[in-house]
Amino acid sequence: MNQESVKRFDSAAACTGKRIRSLLLSLPESIKTQAQEIRLRCGRPVTVCGLFGVVFVLDSGRSSFICSDSAVKASITDIEECFAIVCGHSVHTHRSGICAGYVTVNGGHRVGLGGTAVCDRGVVTGVRDVSSVNIRISREFKGIADAVFENIRLNSKGGLIIAGPPSSGKTTVLRDLARLLGGEEGGYARTVIIDEREEIAACVNGVPGNDIGVTCDVLSGYPKSEAVLIALRSMSPENIIIDEIGSMEEVKAVEQGLNSGVRFILSIHASSKGDFLSRPQAIRLILTGAFSGVVFLGGAEAPSTVREYITAGELIDKTFRSGFSDCGIGTGRVLCGSTG
Repeated sequence: MNQESVKRFDSAAACTGKRIRSLLLSLPESIKTQAQEIRLRCGRPVTVCGLFGVVFVLDSGRSSFICSDSAVKASITDIEECFAIVCGHSVHTHRSGICAGYVTVNGGHRVGLGGTAVCDRGVVTGVRDVSSVNIRISREFKGIADAVFENIRLNSKGGLIIAGPPSSGKTTVLRDLARLLGGEEGGYARTVIIDEREEIAACVNGVPGNDIGVTCDVLSGYPKSEAVLIALRSMSPENIIIDEIGSMEEVKAVEQGLNSGVRFILSIHASSKGDFLSRPQAIRLILTGAFSGVVFLGGAEAPSTVREYITAGELIDKTFRSGFSDCGIGTGRVLCGSTG
């Protein structure tokens, strides 16, 4: 497992330019195996963030938890070289991702970009003067979703929502669930992965870079709301996996799929039960009655670990006790969904 983690780090480091890359590759395995992000900021020190906190890359090829004069600073040239590599030297090809603030590269690593937006009538049409790069390292841990998968098996008729704060491992858990559902353990279920940010399957030329089982189909780069409808029309799925449901439009697309009898396994940003219940999209999903419950993951200090499982019934009771009334669903439909 350590060697695989080292390979993943080195793969992410390959996105940087020659000078920074050589320093990153020389870091000790103890840093590489626990790293979650590589961050470059123009004129400021290069950092690696992970379970250990933040470390600074030194010009000697070593690392330190203290920022000093020997910490390597990313230059404009370093940022420009990294940006060119991330875009495959074709900015136009990745224009939509760049405008959204990120590009997904080989291996499923998501590269966030900071800079100055170029806008036309209030719409971002490009980014100039890129000033910072955040490379989120994609990890593949087989077996990490075993406990969550068992929950799905025990509640075969209900979907599941995976909740957690940023860097809690939601995507990692969904990736392993896809492998299990599309493999012998899941009875080779027909499963569609809606991979808008191309992080789960990490397809390159149509070939998944991660193990997602043998009966999973992938819709990469499609907006989630459109991809749900495409999957329903053409892929006849038993399961649909979607990472980070956010908008009400996406929730409405999921509802259409529920009417078709498809089981959804979704992730959503929410660090606690209270946080979950403060989000109208989350409330609307749970009140459909189509989800058995919500798995809350640990934070960045314990990524991909199950902290708590709360049944849909508990959450629905909490919703009515809190007096929540406006999630876009009429009372009659709520009652029907909660008892279904």
